[in-house]
Amino acid sequence: MSYTLGAIALALPLLAALPGIGELRRRKLDRTCQTEAPGQFARLSQGDTHYSLTGPEGGDLVVCIHGLTASSVVFKALARHLAAQGKRVLTYDLYGRGYSDRPRAIQTPAFLTRQLHELLGALKLEAPFTLLGYSLGATVAVQFAAEMPERVTRLVLLAPAGIESDLSPIVEWTAEHRGLGDWLFHMVFPKAHRQNVIESSDARSEVPEIDRVHLAELERRGYVRSVLSSLRGCLLEPQEAIHRRIAGLGLPMLAIWGGQDRMVGAGSIEQLAAWNPAVEQRVIEDAWHGIPHTHALQVAQLVCAQEHAREFA
Repeated sequence: MSYTLGAIALALPLLAALPGIGELRRRKLDRTCQTEAPGQFARLSQGDTHYSLTGPEGGDLVVCIHGLTASSVVFKALARHLAAQGKRVLTYDLYGRGYSDRPRAIQTPAFLTRQLHELLGALKLEAPFTLLGYSLGATVAVQFAAEMPERVTRLVLLAPAGIESDLSPIVEWTAEHRGLGDWLFHMVFPKAHRQNVIESSDARSEVPEIDRVHLAELERRGYVRSVLSSLRGCLLEPQEAIHRRIAGLGLPMLAIWGGQDRMVGAGSIEQLAAWNPAVEQRVIEDAWHGIPHTHALQVAQLVCAQEHAREFA
């Protein structure tokens, strides 16, 4: 018995240290790593933010906010289609994703809204714009619009999170419990996410490198911690109050859904309509949750549908 207790006593510190060991084995995001980035950087109060501006300088601005586990590369094809229609498109990496810095903070919608507000200021983009939020990015988009409605001409939400609680029981438990929840998430998430990327691979994607980029995120230090922080800060509670505020402001909103999406609850369409009866909703029937890169052309067409745009190339 004493040998068993001794073995347990020796094993527990090792088990507790496993997430930290795994994190140290990941690549630190430093200046050398950032030289690989395809875009540019803005130095903001919470760290450097990687961004790209495409399209004609005089075009109407569309700002795109990506989701929980992706980076701004998810919008690569969509930005190209929008730019072809004369739009100026801003895409950027949320803190903890892509090539942006990894500050240690709870990533609430307010925290991530501050990142966007500071980025717009740094780039001197002052005119009102269309704000597009995908999945988790929708929670940031509606927060920004509610705080600064004068900056936003229209909201576009792609497969938006924050309407129903769509977390699995184990993910919800890890998000709600610090300490052991952190340990469990760091042990389980990397393998589960890798498997999900492999199983969700879609030949229809207009961003051929999307799977490789998704998997590369798992090799960067601070990524897993940032995903958990966003889960805790943005996705535990539905955003009913914010959506009702948007409805009261009369801000135009378009929601685009994937008909085969298994990550966003089927009742989200009806729930959003209940909170905001004026919302315009469209469903791309054969799309899943990867809608911005698997159906980029159709999304761009819907975004520009009410404008007199040129024919898409």
